[in-house]
Amino acid sequence: MLQIFLDRRFAKYLFPCLGGVLGGLSISSRYWLLTMPVSLAILWGLSNSRSANFIWGFSFISISHSWLIYLHPLTWMGFTWISSILTAIFIWISCSSLGGLLVLLWGLLARVFVNVEVIFSRAPYQILIRVLFLSSLWAMGELILTQTPFFWIGISDSIVSGDLYLAGLARWMGAGGLCVVQLLVGFWILLLFNNWKNKEIFIKCLTYGLLINFVLHIVGFLLIIPNLQEPYKFPVAIWQTNIPTREKVFVNNKELSERIISLQKQALSKNAKLFILPEGSLRSNFKFKEGNEMPTLAGGFRVVADKLRNSLLAFKKGDKVYSESLDKFRLVPLGENVPNFFSNLFKGIAAFGSLEPGSRSRLFEWANSPKLAVAICYEISDGRGIKEAVKNGSELILTLANLDPYPRRIHAQFLSLARMRSLENNRENLIVSNTGPTGLISGDGRMIELFDPNIEKFDVLYPTLQKNKTFFSKYGNLPLVIMFLFLFIINGFYLFRELIKPPPKTTSSL
Repeated sequence: MLQIFLDRRFAKYLFPCLGGVLGGLSISSRYWLLTMPVSLAILWGLSNSRSANFIWGFSFISISHSWLIYLHPLTWMGFTWISSILTAIFIWISCSSLGGLLVLLWGLLARVFVNVEVIFSRAPYQILIRVLFLSSLWAMGELILTQTPFFWIGISDSIVSGDLYLAGLARWMGAGGLCVVQLLVGFWILLLFNNWKNKEIFIKCLTYGLLINFVLHIVGFLLIIPNLQEPYKFPVAIWQTNIPTREKVFVNNKELSERIISLQKQALSKNAKLFILPEGSLRSNFKFKEGNEMPTLAGGFRVVADKLRNSLLAFKKGDKVYSESLDKFRLVPLGENVPNFFSNLFKGIAAFGSLEPGSRSRLFEWANSPKLAVAICYEISDGRGIKEAVKNGSELILTLANLDPYPRRIHAQFLSLARMRSLENNRENLIVSNTGPTGLISGDGRMIELFDPNIEKFDVLYPTLQKNKTFFSKYGNLPLVIMFLFLFIINGFYLFRELIKPPPKTTSSL
């Protein structure tokens, strides 16, 4: 049996699978420091193999996005049991395959620029330039994915749960820059492995690597030291409704209105200035019978030109219907946004039919609340949208979510994304979800308060409003893009020079 595991043909598939599994488990895990560098070292070490690249990417996504299987059961929407489970598995396998394909494409470029069979024979500065280019290319790919409708949590945001001080560098370089740093750490592990027999090179590589890591951690720590000035806190009442998605369509509007009014009175008794409900709490025909008791922000649906939108609805004191709104921009493919040629087959996993997207801006300005950077559900993965809102004056990040029926694993991933947005912009993040996670994240990425999931809970939290902008809030990913373009030109020059270089002369043996 041992001989089977030692067989090189078996290892060709085992090791990339192991690397991908370790990477997938590292997402939003406190064990990131132990598993992610090893996973990325395996990725670099097998980058010459197309099959290994695909297997690593497939395994990575299949583990990190395994919660997709929990779309099943969809029988409450009219699916048969077998079609429900087949649909969930198909979506899971498709996303995993896409991940494998993307890593495969990255590996094809890695074979050209960072051929692991010859890279270590090059000058150290050439190794660094080539590895930096491939790392920044990966980071650019993840940034592009965050601008698509697909929910993506890659290695960029995974670091927060496992190494908060290194993640503090996000104040300067954002999640994309941290992606580059993590890939460099993975390549450093590969260097150590390849040179462990050569004590002189091994010790030098270990010493310099540890020194650089120490400096980066110190810088990250200094960047997230809390401000000692007395902050201004804004009391907000939030309600984790614990109403599962499958039951929302059966909630009576009159009973919900009465429950909200009751909680608003409790909020006012605790001097709260704002009341907030999670994503999708109110149907499009919701109406207060007598008018509400206080300024309220609620996730709900509204109809615009006969099109349904998933929105943040704002109610002033005394309003019966909402007076202002901000619509969700990024819609879940098939779940919320169904192409016309699919519309006759099914209405969408969200059970509300195909929704209409709103404007890209995430800035919400309302007289009854601070300026907000709003993320509705997985819009929290879009660092660019939140950054633009902060740059334009938002003092607090507000995240509304509905993660039912997904398991606790996605809660940790969602919190990692939310904590990264706070770190990048030095803004507290108030999260309000129907079944969790619900709570408050500080501007330095730490959890101030977190409700227990899958229970109904009402409480008043006191987020701090901030006005100062970080380097990332001002410039975003522009430095990363400039670095990528510069490295692209330099590596292109190296590649062109190698292509036109004449082959070495050989002497005849005759």
